[in-house]
Amino acid sequence: MRFSIASLGEEPAGRFGEFVRLCELLGYESFCHSDEKWTRDVYVRLAVAAASTSRIGLGITVTDPYTRHPALTAQAAATLGEASSGRLRVFLGAGSHFETLPGYASVRPVVGIRESIELMRRLWDGERVTLDGEIVRFTGGELDFPVAPEHRPGVWVAGRGRQILRMAGQVADGVLIGSFATPAGIRYAKELVAGGLERAGRTWDDIGLASWLYVSVLESADDDVPAGVRRGVSHALWSSRAVANQLLESVDLSGEDEFLAFMKDAPHEWSPAVMAELRRLIPRVVIEQFAVVGTADQVAAQLIALRDEGVQECIAWPFPADGMDVEDFAVQFAHEVVPRVRGRRSRGAYRLVD
Repeated sequence: MRFSIASLGEEPAGRFGEFVRLCELLGYESFCHSDEKWTRDVYVRLAVAAASTSRIGLGITVTDPYTRHPALTAQAAATLGEASSGRLRVFLGAGSHFETLPGYASVRPVVGIRESIELMRRLWDGERVTLDGEIVRFTGGELDFPVAPEHRPGVWVAGRGRQILRMAGQVADGVLIGSFATPAGIRYAKELVAGGLERAGRTWDDIGLASWLYVSVLESADDDVPAGVRRGVSHALWSSRAVANQLLESVDLSGEDEFLAFMKDAPHEWSPAVMAELRRLIPRVVIEQFAVVGTADQVAAQLIALRDEGVQECIAWPFPADGMDVEDFAVQFAHEVVPRVRGRRSRGAYRLVD
């Protein structure tokens, strides 16, 4: 299993470059940065990351086809791919928080993502493209610079919905499963991806498999779950309510009638009051379905179970315990969790500090 770190963009500029550099020296596979609304700009930040490092992969997690036209994404991603010597992956998903942008919405995301991938790849191939899609439209345009094959970004699809996962199996370079943290969740997602692979005449050798995970390493198993993890899980539950309810059918939720009633009957809105109540009601057993929280031994055991189900990469969104920051988390996770998952490394596997 490979390990990557994700950032929501909370680190100020000077500290950010040092954080990316630290992650490279610790041996992480990739450093990913969100394209959520309204964090620091992902392209500016990853340009800083590219200039600050030489080895670590870079990832945009997660952009969408609506708030930035996919042709502009293709232009910016190709530029960043060149600047990083081919270390970039673009993760495409349905998007979120459209309530702040009147006139924008996640319309038919499966079609939008598929058409976006087609347009981006054709532009990177040097074509002059006209695409009159159902969602994506582009007329007689081309990039004004060549994209070298070795600099071409990988395109991954991120999601947890049934149709998006199937589509990922058909067309994506990789799939990023959205915060399924149990073997049952991974099996559910893999079955859908496999359907897409079969339909396209592809195999698992043609696609990467990663899981986006909220991660917190606690000193004691009884320590409180960090508020940020609760917030992340609440968004996973609410953005994919039908899928979450299906997965929770196999979880023992006896005594959690208030939570179950809320999941069934609460208005599907993103108001602060609704989200605060959801976070208050989420029981720990549900958090464990969508996050990796516990002692170093517990976190490692959960990741080993995911690895054994075929997850090749953990992209960890870090939630440090009280009194720690993300740099502390990166060091702790690399030193205490990764070796437990991988077993003892040979001396040659360590990277040299340059």
